[in-house]
Amino acid sequence: MPVATPPTLLRRAIALPALLMPMLMLIVLLTLARPAAAAATTHAGQAPSALQLELDRFAAKFDGTVGLYALDLRTGRSAVLNPADAFPMASTVKIPVAVHILSLVDEGRLDLHRQVQLQEGDLYPSMGGPMDTHLTPGSAITIRDLLHMMLTVSDNNATDILIRLGGGAAAVNQRMQTLGVQGVRVDRYIWEMLSHYLGRLDASPTHPVTPAAYAQLDAEHRSAEERTRLTRLYHQDPRDTSTPQGMAALLKLIWQGKALTPASTEVLKAILLDCRTGQARLKGMLPDGTPVAHKTGTVGEVINDVGVMTLPDGRGDIIITVFLKSGESDQARDRVIAQMARSVYDYFRFVP
Repeated sequence: MPVATPPTLLRRAIALPALLMPMLMLIVLLTLARPAAAAATTHAGQAPSALQLELDRFAAKFDGTVGLYALDLRTGRSAVLNPADAFPMASTVKIPVAVHILSLVDEGRLDLHRQVQLQEGDLYPSMGGPMDTHLTPGSAITIRDLLHMMLTVSDNNATDILIRLGGGAAAVNQRMQTLGVQGVRVDRYIWEMLSHYLGRLDASPTHPVTPAAYAQLDAEHRSAEERTRLTRLYHQDPRDTSTPQGMAALLKLIWQGKALTPASTEVLKAILLDCRTGQARLKGMLPDGTPVAHKTGTVGEVINDVGVMTLPDGRGDIIITVFLKSGESDQARDRVIAQMARSVYDYFRFVP
């Protein structure tokens, strides 16, 4: 399939109209749930069999690999697909980055209102995001605005500036370990990861790729064979990966107020609720107005969406993390995420 440039892919937001889930799906879920409910009373927290069967069906029909972890925070019920497999995070890595930065704010080491003056090498014109079109070296921007741009429009330059301010990728990774989050690892700057994806495998902080060199790298033509080789390397790379269960564990800590102070928790939740990308993914088939605090990620054949859906009538929050690896079209990949999210939403909303 034609492969868009990674910056475009990282920030893709497909504005499709919200689709209604066929009533048949809900009828099937409710019908299958009757024996599952009895089993749940015997095995507390076990994945509901009706929902699990439905998710298994979607995964079996999909041409690719699916990872999913869904957790009802109120009841503890869950459903999973390949929960312990590592998937490239792409831009969902920005949630761990945000947690680290806000932790530094909580510790008094950073201030959300601090103005950061942009340096000459901070803006990669070809890496995507509004910063490189609206700001120039010497401009100033607050840390809070950097967080907002990183999470709502997935600005890659904002992300790398925050990683630098936070002490580098290793410091973000150490924060995950300190929180006890297993299965989430952060290893590189975004420019570094994308340079590797584009074939500059020696790129690193000690062998940096300048903004001008990155623009040239991004513009290079690659044969289908070379693109396939680099895609395979990206899929197999253990760096900057997460398991569905690991990302769900991080979101659980955030939503239960165990990762950050109450003030920083509310800041992060509010920004994630304002996410502008991936409207056809987790949110694509949910009822209009459903609150979804989430972060998307896309690089080539990798497409992800992770977040928290809020059920109506005080029924609580549902954590859902979805990671895909597939050469299917953007629409097909978005659709399977939306279908699975709607199945999870309906089950936890309607099945006791």
